[in-house]
Amino acid sequence: MENPTSNTVQALNASGSSRVHVGNSYSITHHHNKGSEHDGAEKHLNALRSTDPRDDKARIEQTNGGLLKDSYVWILKSPEFMTWRDDTENGRLLWIRGDPGKGKTMLLCGLIDVLRPSTKLASAQKCNTMSFFFCQATNSGLNNYTAILKGLIYLLVIQHPAAVSHLDDKQDKDHWNHKVFLEGIFRKILEDPGLGETFLLVDALDECVEDLPLLLALISSTSSRAKWIATSRNRCEIEELFGEASSKLALSLELHEGSVSRAVNNYISYRTRQLAERKKLKKSALQQIHDHLSQHAHGTFLWVALVCQRLERCRAWEIPDQLSQFPQGLNQLYAKMMEQIHNSDSCDLYIRILAVASTVFRPLTFAELIAMESLDIDEETLPDLIAECGSFLTTKESSIVFIHQSAKDFLLMESSTVLFKSGLAHHQYALFQRCIALLQSLHPDIYGLVHPGISLKDALRNCPDPDPLEKIKYSCVFWADHIQEAHKLSIQGKENSNIAGIETVHDFINEKFLFWLEALVLCQNLPAALKALESVGNLPAQGQGSYKALIKDALKFSHYFWFTIQNYPLQIYASGLLFSPNDSLIRRRFKQYTSGIFSKGPKVDDKWSPVRRIFESPHDDFYIETMTFAPTSQMLVATTLTGVLRWDVSQEPMPDVIKRKIRRRRFAASSDGKWLAIIVFHFKSSSDSESDSESPSYLCRHEYELQLRDLTSNRTIWRQVLDNSQVLGMAISPDNQYLLVCYESLLVMYDISGGIRRRCPLEEAFPHSSSSKKVAEIYFSFSSDCSWVAFHMQGRPRIVVLNLRTGKRYNNAEWKYISPINDINFVPGTNLLMFCDIADNIYLWNVIQQKCELWSHIEYSFSRLAISHSDSWMILGGKDRLIICDRTCRCVRRVIDLPYLRGWQGIAISFDDETIACGSERALWILDANILLSNEQPTTQNAHRKFHISDNGQLIAYDLGPNIEVWDSLTSEMMCSLDMDDANQLSTRTITFSPTDRYVIVSGQQSIIGWDLVDERSQTVSRDFYSGPIAVSDKRLSGDRWVAARESKRGISLWNVTTERRERTLRQPHNQSQFALLIAFASNSLGVLWCTDEDSGRNSVFLLYNVETGEKTSQINSPYHHTPRYLHEAEDPRLKLSSSGTFLMIQSRPGYRSFLWNLSTDGNGIVICNSFLHFSFLDDSTLSTDQGQAEIEPRGPTVHIHDR
Repeated sequence: MENPTSNTVQALNASGSSRVHVGNSYSITHHHNKGSEHDGAEKHLNALRSTDPRDDKARIEQTNGGLLKDSYVWILKSPEFMTWRDDTENGRLLWIRGDPGKGKTMLLCGLIDVLRPSTKLASAQKCNTMSFFFCQATNSGLNNYTAILKGLIYLLVIQHPAAVSHLDDKQDKDHWNHKVFLEGIFRKILEDPGLGETFLLVDALDECVEDLPLLLALISSTSSRAKWIATSRNRCEIEELFGEASSKLALSLELHEGSVSRAVNNYISYRTRQLAERKKLKKSALQQIHDHLSQHAHGTFLWVALVCQRLERCRAWEIPDQLSQFPQGLNQLYAKMMEQIHNSDSCDLYIRILAVASTVFRPLTFAELIAMESLDIDEETLPDLIAECGSFLTTKESSIVFIHQSAKDFLLMESSTVLFKSGLAHHQYALFQRCIALLQSLHPDIYGLVHPGISLKDALRNCPDPDPLEKIKYSCVFWADHIQEAHKLSIQGKENSNIAGIETVHDFINEKFLFWLEALVLCQNLPAALKALESVGNLPAQGQGSYKALIKDALKFSHYFWFTIQNYPLQIYASGLLFSPNDSLIRRRFKQYTSGIFSKGPKVDDKWSPVRRIFESPHDDFYIETMTFAPTSQMLVATTLTGVLRWDVSQEPMPDVIKRKIRRRRFAASSDGKWLAIIVFHFKSSSDSESDSESPSYLCRHEYELQLRDLTSNRTIWRQVLDNSQVLGMAISPDNQYLLVCYESLLVMYDISGGIRRRCPLEEAFPHSSSSKKVAEIYFSFSSDCSWVAFHMQGRPRIVVLNLRTGKRYNNAEWKYISPINDINFVPGTNLLMFCDIADNIYLWNVIQQKCELWSHIEYSFSRLAISHSDSWMILGGKDRLIICDRTCRCVRRVIDLPYLRGWQGIAISFDDETIACGSERALWILDANILLSNEQPTTQNAHRKFHISDNGQLIAYDLGPNIEVWDSLTSEMMCSLDMDDANQLSTRTITFSPTDRYVIVSGQQSIIGWDLVDERSQTVSRDFYSGPIAVSDKRLSGDRWVAARESKRGISLWNVTTERRERTLRQPHNQSQFALLIAFASNSLGVLWCTDEDSGRNSVFLLYNVETGEKTSQINSPYHHTPRYLHEAEDPRLKLSSSGTFLMIQSRPGYRSFLWNLSTDGNGIVICNSFLHFSFLDDSTLSTDQGQAEIEPRGPTVHIHDR
């Protein structure tokens, strides 16, 4: 029974009555009912919908008194718009620019209405699509690149549901707020031919306050099928960045003054007619208003709108007098509005509201403003109060927003002394204090959820009414921003103020930290915790050692338990407090809040684990090539096979991974992540005029090109066509001043601006091996002052060092005793070079004196080294361990085991020597250097202890060190506790449940213990066990129960638990190099996946055995044929069999694609691309996963799967 091929199903959870058919033909068919595509896209739309641009458009039009066609129709006849509409080559971008209040936003609203009838927003039968977005600087949900991308993608997917396929990617579920990921998705969608011609409109580019260069680069570089219209104020930086767009059309409203004035007059007529009808004005009064507005508007829509808004609040007989008091010009009008506020009886109240509105970091909701200002008013009355604030503010749904960005600008620049009488710094400090006061209401389990295992999704579903966090959400997220802003303003010296706050922050963290974390999880904004803690940790706190220690401990707690608590908020009080170290300040302070479901706590270390964060890539092409820290921050920059990774390890839970889809040959990134040098090649066709008639008229050739890109703006700064010389490597200097490109016999030194600074001949420094087919690669190391560079070829004994100032070259060609070299590094502050070879020797080379000494020989295998910037210690990395060496005594100081970190690719140390990054083929580990260097021996063992869940999800076993507790998740009660003896406490343990009944196997390095949960009886199954896969069967009708485990010689031993005897051994099916990777029981069968160390899954084989006889009953060759990684290096692989052994499912690691076979039909199989974290067979027809249940129906040779 073999399966030479397998097919792929892109999603298991088809909606409605959809079916996925997989048979002998390996074809896949989907039957969709009406609306099923939209159903499938729903979860992605929810993730994207931070705002619906259609709602924003409706609000804008309502706020401005409606959209008047006569106010924008003029642009349809402008040469710029007609070129944009008709010219596909030169009209891809229309940029509308003008001063504040000139009607740019309403103009864009009109253009949306004009274009809409030809797009799918009007009818699904139309061929074209349109998306738009309205930026707003005062709203954090509308003022950044990420929000803009999400809004644009949202409308595109609404119109073209098939585009959801670009979102349904298993590795991207945690990346909905990553701009790099979203930009990649956006570009993919634009390439979808199903969109037709696409219109993209973005209003107020100047109000994108985060990553504006990236937005402008995106607009300038997207596909020719997309046509953009963008509006902004007259800003030089926008013009400069748009200047590179070859197909840009600029429409200046100032240059169309006549058209704009006529449009404003039409708007004046429209608003005055509205006013006359509402106030029952006579014709003469109407004409008077019209004439006054026409004479003083000066082509400014906003001025007209604000004046009319004020007149609407006057009585009819007051209008003539009021009209004459309105000055011309926006700022003059704003000043008049402030004067009216100052003369009102409620002046202090209005000033308080304007002061808060102009200094918060996002618009406040009604509930938040009432709480922040302690207003004795209800939410229904608040809009009336907002309307009295001089027309500066308006309401959007239940939030308070500025009528226009120019209104906020006026208040901060022209009315600062009125709003902030004690100074802006003191005002920010007062807001900080109010936030902290509001947060005093936080307490454990604020939603009353009780059960520590409840998920965030269920918690939000069971949110109390009213929500206790409704009034304090802003305070939860932004309290630290206000104290930071207060200190910044104070330090700048603009105000003579003394800002305190350290004691307040200390008390808040000491009393409310865990409750605040819980609230942030429920607000779905846990990243705000890292940002806030880093911010307050950097505040000046002389003589406040306890303050710094508390903030650092809180940061460690947040980093360590991040991925648990972000999905399970009450695990803060369970996993968080149970597994934090004994000496943790947070643990000690909040110990009384530990979840009470545990009878006994686990044995934990006294100190924190040095492992701060682990990033594991699901991509096969991750493979780190280089990595370094930025000189002035905790920004880690790494290059991989296909892109660049940037990660602020102090604040960001996940890195930005910038993937490139170009034909590239080399990457080199700057240490600050700003520059990226790329060698690309592309094919070109050239005419061959000398060819005879039988020759082709065109010949295809390829061309290499060196490019330097600005990753901030996503622009190519310069490019240079190269000849056919082989590029062996390149690097950007740590000071970001120059780029080195190494050819086979030449090193070229470029300025960042593109000029060539120096050429250094290498004269065959790295002779090419004719026997090697693999292209060699050069690796670089720079001295601290960037005046020296050393480079070597991996696996060769040759090193070349260049003085970049003089061009003088040094090499070690004459050294005969040096083995092939693994890694090189300059000693900080010197021109001494340290390097290690494959024989685990470390050498120190004085380059100028040409003296080389054996510095040390290490008794551990290692391949990478890095030296601290203080030159007091160094790190060696190899296999699954980290070796710390003392530079003074030349000895090993400590050896740290890092489980699962295999395939070392590099080590980087931050410039403050506080953070260590270790890179492997598939993962990045971030370590705390201070903990590694402390006197106490750290361990990473407890970091990897996990709870274990039975297949049906009902039973949970917690490994608590001295004991193991099993809990029933349905009743939230502990079933029993098993005390482990001293030997097993120190062992690496595996906990395994039987498939359906209540039996647990606990295996250590010394023994296997069986545990019957029904009668709470334990027994020793074997005292001869070597750590590896283990499985236990259900109890059979005969009373027998079986345990299978891998032995030291890689075979499988079978024990009969009832007789307590080893019954038989299953040997490798083909050769001694095979070993059992995965095993599982089903009824009377045992399934074993055999593979080898040397090869990937292509030589693996799955065998199904009869437990009673040991005979083979089924076989599938190479079940991991599509697996891109080596099987023996897979992390946490899983194998499950259905109850009768009919179906087999394998997954190389949680979150990866799975393989499903029907063993009764010659092993027909499919690949399921759903990213399951947990799966099991409930019976022969039902598959249970963390994404729901799926029914499996065997019908002859075909398997039918559909959602239940």
